[in-house]
Formats: sequence, C-alpha cells, structure tokens
Amino acid sequence: MTSRTKNIIFIVSAVAVVLGISAFILHRRKKVNNHVVFMGGLDYRSGDLKIDAQTELLKKGVGEKFTIDPYTYKDIDGVLSALEELQKAPYVVLFSAGGSKTKSVAEKLKAKGFDLSKLYVVEPYTKSSNTKASVQSAISLGMPEKNLIVGKSSSTGKGVTNNATSTPSCSPSHWCSITEVGKIISNQ
Repeated sequence: MTSRTKNIIFIVSAVAVVLGISAFILHRRKKVNNHVVFMGGLDYRSGDLKIDAQTELLKKGVGEKFTIDPYTYKDIDGVLSALEELQKAPYVVLFSAGGSKTKSVAEKLKAKGFDLSKLYVVEPYTKSSNTKASVQSAISLGMPEKNLIVGKSSSTGKGVTNNATSTPSCSPSHWCSITEVGKIISNQ
C-alpha cells in the first residue's frame, strides 16, 4: 500500500469518526429531557452581563446534568429554530428582555404539542405594555402563572398576574434570579 493510499484511508477514517460523534451528540441533544433553551436579557449597557455570563448563572442553578442552549434577547429566530428541532419538550427560560418574546415561544411550544409547564419567564420588563401583553398571552395559552418569576416592580414583572412566583431573596438582584429559576427547574 502506498503512502498516499494510507493517508487517504486515515483521512476518510478520521472524517467518519468525527461525523459519527457529531451525529451521536445531535441525536442525544434532540432526545435529552434535561435540556434548557435559554434566552437572555440585555447585554450591551454598562453593568449588563453578556450571554455567556448569564448562561453561567443558569448553569449554577440547574447544575451539570442539564444542557443549556443560550440565545441573546434579539435571537428569536434561533430560539424558535431550536424548538422546532427538538423531539421532546425542553425547559425554556426567557429572562428580562427575553420575556418580550414570550408569546411567540409559547405559540411554538403549543404548535409542537409541548407542555407549557416547562416555560419560565424570569423578571420580564413589563413596564412595556407589549411585553406585559406577550406574557399574558402565554398564560392564556397555558403557561402556569407560577412560572412567571417576578421581582419587586413592574420593571421585573410584578403586576402581570396575582399568582406569579416572587424571586427568592438573592444578590445581586435581578441577575441572581437566573440562578434561582435554575434551582426551581433542577428540583422538579
């Protein structure tokens, strides 16, 4: 066997291994029950956390047994596409500015036949009437009111419904609510 033939066999074998591992991971991702699709909050102002840091806060709450797919608050297409690919209902966490997309996400989950009890909206900016209406629409579609995690003002979701869950006392306020919802999910 020539050196060139050996190299071709090696390359083809390496590609096959990489494709096999990738297919396994993708297949596992589509079927995993401990999956969280996470849409973060604002990330461009001074003091805001980037999506990676927000994701770490969620991971701190849910622990290592969960797979988290993070998306920025602007990437609704990414979130909806991820939901379309999944075969089993994931947990979905919409944080702060991400809460403005609640209705679209709830509609996608419902269209897929997924249970809305795994949808959590965390401290959404409901001073915006559009965001407030979006969250209320999701509740009308079947998201449990208790899955709305609220802070102390309408800037963090208070006042949308009487049966929301208050964010447990934590620090730094607002950002720590991401970890707290992770704990709620992990304990189910």
